[in-house]
Amino acid sequence: MEKAIIGFIPLAMMWHLLVLGTCFQNTEASCKAQLVSLRSPDAAQAFFDRKVLPIFREKCIYCHGEDEQEGSLRLDSLVHVMRGGNSGEPVLVAGKDEASHLIHLVTTANKQHRMPLDDDPLSITEIQLLREWILIESGWDSAIAEAATIESDHWSFQAIRRPEVPQTGHSNPIDSFVARRLSEKDMQFSGEANQQRLLRRLYLVTHGLPASPAQTEEFLASEDTDKWQRVVDKVLSHSQYGERFAVNWLDLIRFSETDGFEINAERPGAWRFRDWVIKAFNDDMPYDQFIIRQLAGDVVGDPVGTGFLVAGPHNAVVEKNKKGQAENVQNEVSDFLNATGTSFLGLTLGCARCHNHKFDPISQKDFYSVQAVFSGVNHGQRNIPQTESQREELSKAETELTAIRKILSKYTQDQSDLLEPVDFKRNVESFPATTAKFIRMTINGKTAGQPCIDELQIFAGDKNLALRSAGAKATSGGDFVHPLHKLAHINDGKFGNPFSWIASNVQGWVQIELAEATSIDRIVWGRDRTGRIADRLATDYRIEISTDGKSWTTVGDSTRRRKLGATIVYEFDGLNSPEKEKAEQQLATLTSLLSRKNELKKPATAYLGTFSPPLTTHRLYRGDPMSPREEMTPNTLAVLGKLNLSNSSSGPDRRLAFAKWVASADNPLTARVMVNRIWQFHFGEGLVGTPSDFGANGAAPTHPELLDWLAAEFISSGWSNKHIHRLILTTKTWRQDSRPRPKALALDSSTQLLWRFPPRRLEAEAIRDSILATSGKLQHAVGGPGFSAFRVGTEHVRHYFPKTNYGPDDWRRMVYMTRVRKEVESVFGLFDCPDGNQVTPKRNRSTTPLQALNLLNSKFVLQQAEFLAQRLNAESGSPIEIIETSYRLCFGRLPTQREIKLSTEMLEQLGIVQYCRVLINSNEFVFVL
Repeated sequence: MEKAIIGFIPLAMMWHLLVLGTCFQNTEASCKAQLVSLRSPDAAQAFFDRKVLPIFREKCIYCHGEDEQEGSLRLDSLVHVMRGGNSGEPVLVAGKDEASHLIHLVTTANKQHRMPLDDDPLSITEIQLLREWILIESGWDSAIAEAATIESDHWSFQAIRRPEVPQTGHSNPIDSFVARRLSEKDMQFSGEANQQRLLRRLYLVTHGLPASPAQTEEFLASEDTDKWQRVVDKVLSHSQYGERFAVNWLDLIRFSETDGFEINAERPGAWRFRDWVIKAFNDDMPYDQFIIRQLAGDVVGDPVGTGFLVAGPHNAVVEKNKKGQAENVQNEVSDFLNATGTSFLGLTLGCARCHNHKFDPISQKDFYSVQAVFSGVNHGQRNIPQTESQREELSKAETELTAIRKILSKYTQDQSDLLEPVDFKRNVESFPATTAKFIRMTINGKTAGQPCIDELQIFAGDKNLALRSAGAKATSGGDFVHPLHKLAHINDGKFGNPFSWIASNVQGWVQIELAEATSIDRIVWGRDRTGRIADRLATDYRIEISTDGKSWTTVGDSTRRRKLGATIVYEFDGLNSPEKEKAEQQLATLTSLLSRKNELKKPATAYLGTFSPPLTTHRLYRGDPMSPREEMTPNTLAVLGKLNLSNSSSGPDRRLAFAKWVASADNPLTARVMVNRIWQFHFGEGLVGTPSDFGANGAAPTHPELLDWLAAEFISSGWSNKHIHRLILTTKTWRQDSRPRPKALALDSSTQLLWRFPPRRLEAEAIRDSILATSGKLQHAVGGPGFSAFRVGTEHVRHYFPKTNYGPDDWRRMVYMTRVRKEVESVFGLFDCPDGNQVTPKRNRSTTPLQALNLLNSKFVLQQAEFLAQRLNAESGSPIEIIETSYRLCFGRLPTQREIKLSTEMLEQLGIVQYCRVLINSNEFVFVL
């Protein structure tokens, strides 16, 4: 009976009873001492040292001590216990034994998870001591505070300090750092490459195109001492630099213009973000602003930048059950967070989705804190507001149209006094001020389907009297049943398709009854006031007003407007020649202006994501969206700082705060990561060989002081990308010859120490663009919708079939080729192009038979070889001239005597087209040397 009673006593009380029981066997003084110790400031620490640590030392330290930490869990100090392991679950929750994962680990019946593994379980007494320890009421604060302070001695988490430049006699600091590393290995620089090779290398690296013969001749002919500096400035100021450098960023953030997954549908307007990236690099947008505008461009007035947020794949086919939907959302969010972490910070945040990061000081709480920052970001299209220049151009066009119509009005008799045709965005029906209480719009004709009205506004001066909030009531002849389109939207003051009314039939009427009879002077209506949707437009309508709802007066109707798509007919017959010629010129100007006006008025949309209010974010047990744990506050990585946000912070405020933290000069990762990417762009390999993993599992920098010097220089330059490019391009290091030296090759076969310029094969884009430039067919059109490498199937699920015919539209730079997720272009895509499903910080450089076969036999290459042959015939005379011209075009140099001999033989035996195929397929053509 006594045991049964004790079994119902709470554990905390049992502990106190045990202490009290001891009092009967000890003096009063010793009893008081034990009670006080349970509440003393160091009670938890003292109990841990006396009672708990001996258990851990005997049973747990072998796997969870200083030397080894299975699951990243250490149990040799109270602070380490409070920090927990990588499971994400709180190992110890002070005062709550059942909520402490430690108790679950030692009591679970599952032998595969019970601790200690492969050993006898803890005894009942030992488990009881753990529970008693956890239930102690005081002494935890200092351990909790110390555990929350996460620190790391890993190199990339340390503050950037500008190191002193080594005194090696070099004018460029980069050369000084490289020279010191070489001297440590008793090595030295290679000599400088010859001028032809240097110029070709410069253009191939920075533009992805060979230098033209004219550019080469101009450079070689110059005797200016600063000509290299000037040509470097020239290539960096050209728009082709941005087209080249942007490819790396688009790879990195897995940008594509289709959704991926099953349907893989196109994303209209996604190209606008591609153009934004190109322009940002060409304009040398400060990198800190480049970051902020991609994470929070909608907040700082640059909305196109947020294309970064939705650059990744999107599953449009989602299971209908709650679990499937939740998992899809979580998968997309995790993909986005991982892209954000790898792109800007060089950290694999995605590894902390299900548990604490196994290698880096990133907790599962960090992951979901960052997720809370981006709660409310959704895939989708968004309208782009007109730019100031577009608004000015539209206003100017309207003024010119009015003036020209007035001039031409005398040449028409029938429609000069009619209003503009109905516009799906906004139509105004003006009339002399008239008293009315009822306003009805009757629709008898429309473009397609049931007619739709976005908002019906009734004005007296500048005041809209039609609003429901002003007491106006709406009625109709019948409403289309739909969750978005409701009668209540006709006067709710909100614009856009989701806030519109649709009639139940192809004809219908809608009416507003004002709160009281009032003098009104105009009525404004439209199909979609945001300018996004143009269907269901009312084209045959009548607007009437009444004071009693019985007697009606028409104040506006479609007969007063020109018909949609109709043009005014002007008659010039009978005019004398000078007048007729002038009138016809005016009409041509009118037609051109109308076309431009319509283009300017079209709503511009782009796949930039949409934003909704943030939802509550929970930490998810093992990453399972159906197993939420505690609510998370928007924040950043604890090891690197905090954002000081609350759960009441708006979505824009969250993203802007996070963006500013990433872009801060105090962030130790951001500048290091970007200068390493620029270095990789020039040398093919970064100073850190894992450009998107600066964590413990990544590679250590080959030149750590140089990396920090570059990062500090990057920040002090105002985050100028071009400044770092310019520094690198003017170094002795970059201008070295690429030929191997046996002794140096034996010491450093991978050229990590940079004793020569590392040769490498060009990427797919540069190979394709160089072929087009050499054949003379490269189209230099900049920006806008891209061209497709595929014929697209019309089924609901998109199928992409390789093109087999190519024309001028296909001869633009490859950066403007529409990126299709899960697919690569049939010829050049095989040269290790990413498929848009994963972040690609560095492309592979594989060598496969299909690459060689495509570059030799594909229809594209055969076509361009013929064009190159035609160009050589047109620009040259004798076979020797053809050979010299071809070498200037393809290799930026003149041929040797032996090459002339071999080329002459080939021209005689196989003809000029086959000769051109060989040139395009040569190593010298497709390599940066």
